[in-house]
Amino acid sequence: MPVPAGPLPSSILLWHADELRSPPAACCCLRTTRAGARAAVYCTGPGGGVAALVDFTTDATAHSGGSWAAEGIVHVFDSAVPRPVLLADDLLGPVFRHLRGRRGLPEPAARRLLRLLSREAVR
Repeated sequence: MPVPAGPLPSSILLWHADELRSPPAACCCLRTTRAGARAAVYCTGPGGGVAALVDFTTDATAHSGGSWAAEGIVHVFDSAVPRPVLLADDLLGPVFRHLRGRRGLPEPAARRLLRLLSREAVR
């Protein structure tokens, strides 16, 4: 699947492989998420990497337990940008080295990530 047109991803979501196979209607997100925002989805576990993008269609709303979620359209790619490639990159390495949950994605890193996703999509 090619990278769909849209804004730069501004956050990173961590999903397990089963979430990637059957994406939730409302994705866990940052409290600051607004309709029209985009997030990169990092698939955890063996063979992990950035495997999808989410285009949010609603603003984040509070959920029980202190979490936030928003509805969105999930674009899953045929192949992910693998963790070793992310870590080897000067801009992406610092962002993806110590993932511990949802987090922001700096604009320069987001631009680099989209370039890598575009290369993976044409393979």
